[in-house]
Amino acid sequence: MKQHRICLKIFGIAVAVTAVVGLTMAVSGNNTASDPLVSLSYLTGTYRTNLLKDVEADIQAESQKLSSSFSQQVSELKGTMSGQTVTAEKNDFSTQSLTAGQQFTVRTGGEVLVLSGSVKAVGSGLTDVTAGTAVSAGGSLTANHLYVAGADCVLEATGTAKLLVK
Repeated sequence: MKQHRICLKIFGIAVAVTAVVGLTMAVSGNNTASDPLVSLSYLTGTYRTNLLKDVEADIQAESQKLSSSFSQQVSELKGTMSGQTVTAEKNDFSTQSLTAGQQFTVRTGGEVLVLSGSVKAVGSGLTDVTAGTAVSAGGSLTANHLYVAGADCVLEATGTAKLLVK
């Protein structure tokens, strides 16, 4: 019976202490907007400054690694290319000069670039790949635009013209 009373007293004291501590915490206003766990001035001041310094240091370190790696790759490429002779690529284009009324046939898959003058397409089948449009029969070709023939196509000069043809 005596042990039962001692246990009851201990339990009562524990409940009272818990209630007092809980009420004290609730009344004191800890961790509210007026007294937050972390202050706004710490976040916008010290924490932000330290975070930015850490980020800048990490960026600088990674930048140096990339620069070193790039330099190494360039050196390796120079080493593999030393002793190799670089030559110009073969130019498959030829220049065609046309006078007024003269015609020229562009074969299927052929390419044409009008360098100067005025030229029109007699038939259809030509695509202006520079503008991304099809050239209709009788349509004029624009200087410095690349044209590709989807089918054999005849071009006619309406004046003196110079073409680059492949």
